[in-house]
Parts: sequence; structure tokens; C-alpha cells
Amino acid sequence: MNVDEGIRALCARGFLFHAIRDENGGVRVLVGAYGWPDCYDRLHIWGEDEAIAARAVPSGRHGAEDVVWTYEDGALGAIKALLELPAPDEPGAPRLARRAPDGLWLPRSVMRV
Repeated sequence: MNVDEGIRALCARGFLFHAIRDENGGVRVLVGAYGWPDCYDRLHIWGEDEAIAARAVPSGRHGAEDVVWTYEDGALGAIKALLELPAPDEPGAPRLARRAPDGLWLPRSVMRV
């Protein structure tokens, strides 16, 4: 599997993707997300060697989120990890919430060079 095939596999599962572009129209970060009833899966890809995936849940803090699972690596590794992640209601699905890593906060993420 390559990155393009992985993104197509995620789309087949219902992920929606959006490209955040720079002032010249180049893609800065590709963001994918899939919503579950009580959480959502998210993927940020800055390049083949830099990506972060997470399953996020609402937190008690206004405008904040917590995560029950994260994965940071290259794009293909993050995609494969998401594809292998059990649905929230399946056995083995992560459930312990903790504060989300800084890389999941999109405005800062877009500023990466």
C-alpha cells in the first residue's frame, strides 16, 4: 500500500479530506476526519515523513479536546495505524482520555515549514 491507496481506503470508510493551502496555492497540510457518535478520528499529513493521527473526544474545557489514541510517524504509518484502529465500540478500542498533543491544533500545524 502507498499513501494514495491509503487515503482512498480511508475515504472508502467515510473519511473526508481537506487541503489547507499556502498563499501560493501549495498544500501545507492535508487534514482528514471521520466522525463517530461520541468521538472522531483525525489525520494531519504535512508530508510523506510527517503525519499525526488521533481519536479525539470532547473535553470539559471550552474549545478543547482530549484524545484516547494518537500516532505520530510518516504518512503511510499513520494511515495504516488508523486503518487498524478498532471502532470505538469494538473490543480493544482505546478509551482512556488524555490531553491532545500540540500537533493536533490546526492553526499551529499549518504554520509548520
